[in-house]
Amino acid sequence: MSRVSRKEDEFFDMFKNYSLLIVETGRLYAEYVHNYPKPEDQIGKIKDCEANGDHMVRSILETLDTSFITPFDREDINALAKSMDDIVDNIEGVSARFGLYSVDEMRPEAIEMCDLTVSAIEALNKAFGLFSNYKKDSEAVVNLLREVGSFEDNGDVVYRNALGTIFRNDIDAKETLKWKSLLDKMEDALDSCKNVATIMRNVIMKNA
Repeated sequence: MSRVSRKEDEFFDMFKNYSLLIVETGRLYAEYVHNYPKPEDQIGKIKDCEANGDHMVRSILETLDTSFITPFDREDINALAKSMDDIVDNIEGVSARFGLYSVDEMRPEAIEMCDLTVSAIEALNKAFGLFSNYKKDSEAVVNLLREVGSFEDNGDVVYRNALGTIFRNDIDAKETLKWKSLLDKMEDALDSCKNVATIMRNVIMKNA
């Protein structure tokens, strides 16, 4: 017999589906950053993912409002759904800004931060694949969540080094402000992945 009821399983299914959407968003993000300024149609596809993500969050929260039984604490379900949404929102936000800011050329540090974000997303997706059995597979899930933290830590180093390079070099002040804003938003996207991992680890610890 399943460890959880069908109603509880529904939440895990929704989280897995949302994770797959985040993977798709990350793939589009990587394609856009690596091939900047083309293909521009990736921006529209990322925006579609953001809209679909909003719909998924609403579905999770509506299900939560009508559910008497939940697989773990209600506040954690709420926080997890909203933090997953932050990943997609931040990716959509930074992707749109590249065009709005009329960036001429992608910086290598930006490509590296994008790749770290995609790696974190992929590790999260694997963790969500095991999440419904987190009591049985807690070690495997936690190891994947630690990977997410490592990617975020590496991103912090890339971010700080990139800012140091930008402010040390004698470049146009407008370009400095552009890249400071873009790198901040890219860091937000990576931080959002770590936030999701932190919530998942807290769920495992509270229910161990």
